[in-house]
Amino acid sequence: MLALLALPAFAYESESQPVLLVDEAPVFDNVSFTTGVLPAGSPVGVEFTLGSSGGTTVRMEGEAFLSWPEDVTFAAEGEEDKGYFELDASLDAITSVVVDLSSYGGPSGSFELDHRSLLMDGRALFTPFALEGADTPRVEVVDTTDSTQLINYSYEIFAGVSLDFYADMTPTITVGFEGVQWLANEGVITQEYTPVVITPDQGADFIVDSVFRGGYDGTISLVFSPQVAITAPFLGTIPLVSFDFPIDLVTSAFEQDFRPTSYTFPMPVLQPGSEAEDFGEVEVSLIKTVNIPLQNIGNLALTGAAAIEGDAAFTVFPNQFNANPGTEDGLVVTFSPTAVGDVAAELVLTSNDPGYPDIRVALTGAGVETDVGQDVGDPIVASTSECGCDTNRGGWPSMALSLAALAVVWRRRA
Repeated sequence: MLALLALPAFAYESESQPVLLVDEAPVFDNVSFTTGVLPAGSPVGVEFTLGSSGGTTVRMEGEAFLSWPEDVTFAAEGEEDKGYFELDASLDAITSVVVDLSSYGGPSGSFELDHRSLLMDGRALFTPFALEGADTPRVEVVDTTDSTQLINYSYEIFAGVSLDFYADMTPTITVGFEGVQWLANEGVITQEYTPVVITPDQGADFIVDSVFRGGYDGTISLVFSPQVAITAPFLGTIPLVSFDFPIDLVTSAFEQDFRPTSYTFPMPVLQPGSEAEDFGEVEVSLIKTVNIPLQNIGNLALTGAAAIEGDAAFTVFPNQFNANPGTEDGLVVTFSPTAVGDVAAELVLTSNDPGYPDIRVALTGAGVETDVGQDVGDPIVASTSECGCDTNRGGWPSMALSLAALAVVWRRRA
């Protein structure tokens, strides 16, 4: 695997998703060329007509990641040598002899001598995704084929006198691929190893719709080496024409989108059992508790911390919570006023829920005077059930029960 992306350390991350990008590009389709008669103006010459078809295939594999909490970012990591760039094309070559010997009393015309297809192939491995800044930002395949003899033909002009045609062709084929950009929802990745910030949706799963765009180019370079000779009795073979003729067939470079791909990342979703808690009037030195359930309605494990911001009369236990998908955990919030008057605070729930990483539950209550006649030497505890509707007062037995409720982490798991 490629070394981990050079990204900042994130606190949270969803389960990675496999990446498979495949594209075919018709780099050499509809490429054609005619040399004309070689050599020009000669009474005997050759003409080559060329055409090509086919192109390249790109296949890239890796993993996609969703990370947060500072920002929700999408990034991808290519697997080492899991990029495949293949050339699969053919070159058609038609060879014709053009003769104009009318001034010598001979024939004139064009004669097709040969029609053949030459396979162009090659393959390169690379580490995806060939974007700018990658170790290999451009992938290239070069196919240098051995010289091919296109013609070896003898044409009798007169009795005992013939023209001999020979022609070799040496092709060099070059194709290239590079990544241009990667659209991911509203974000655009143009640099390798660079995440893109995207806006998360609140839900059990977060879907990233993406389209990768690649750039392609291709070149076919040819060198023709035609030779024309005459063979006659008592003279043997006399060369008439022999030269090299280079030709460059270049396709226009173009960009092309891969098929769209989507990645589904499971997410945690925190749903508190209450948006606000009013503890009402509680006598100074009494204690009132409320259980607050915390449900995970997402598809990824929920983890977080709880704290109180505001008046110290409110406390929370425990200060951490965890819930697997479809289960719930719980907290016990305690109100113990030390003075007469209205007080307020907030229960702050910080979790790995990227949609709502900080949820605040308003806490209010009022401290009131202790009943006249109560024995101040006896500790008095008040507690509520989950609904907060019952208040109990008493001596040491009641206090022991309430403290036990604080020490036990109230949680229900599916």
